[in-house]
Amino acid sequence: MSSSVGVKVAVRVRPFNEREKNLNAQCCIEMNGPMTSITDLEDTGAKKDFTFDYSFWSHNGFTMKPDGFLVPDSASSPYADQQLVFQTLGKEVLNNAWEGYHCCLFAYGQTGSGKSYSMVGYGANKGIVPMVCEEIFQRIQKNKKADKEFQVTVSMLEIYNEQVQDLLVKPSLRPKGGLNIRHTQQLGTFVQDLSTHAVDSYEDISRKLDEGTSNRTVGATLMNSTSSR
Repeated sequence: MSSSVGVKVAVRVRPFNEREKNLNAQCCIEMNGPMTSITDLEDTGAKKDFTFDYSFWSHNGFTMKPDGFLVPDSASSPYADQQLVFQTLGKEVLNNAWEGYHCCLFAYGQTGSGKSYSMVGYGANKGIVPMVCEEIFQRIQKNKKADKEFQVTVSMLEIYNEQVQDLLVKPSLRPKGGLNIRHTQQLGTFVQDLSTHAVDSYEDISRKLDEGTSNRTVGATLMNSTSSR
């Protein structure tokens, strides 16, 4: 990658959900710059510090604009909104991809931890994926070189019960047992027969994302009524 480090790790803390509020939950997380501290509130009171590349505080200190976008409620608020997360993390991934590197942005956490919000977002609070897609086409439109051509394609998959499923294919039309993961010297690692769809605008990608999202496997949990499976 263009940066000196090939892998970077970021953590983000979300606001309490309604269930946690009803339980009078206490926040055991503190953040200071890239450092995240966790305090044992139930037993010893001991605090442990962990340093990451980025620590995004999104637990409180925010207000909602008329259009629904969440922003810091004051100049001193540490609240990290969606735009800050994109500018800090998502844009760096896009810059490396733009230079020809294979890049991956991987969201990990238990159900209800906020992965979908950070990656996809809701309403006016767009996540990293839609903002990256918008910027791709903005950069293409700025290209003035006649000898340079761009082609953008979209694929979308899920791994559920150790089977790879193409989310842009209706469940009734998918092969039994899912798709196979292959590796060759020429192509590297890839999902065999995963469909690809040419797109000419962010709106095309958005429609494909909506189509794929509607085909996801979801199930209700105590933390999230529409948890990705």
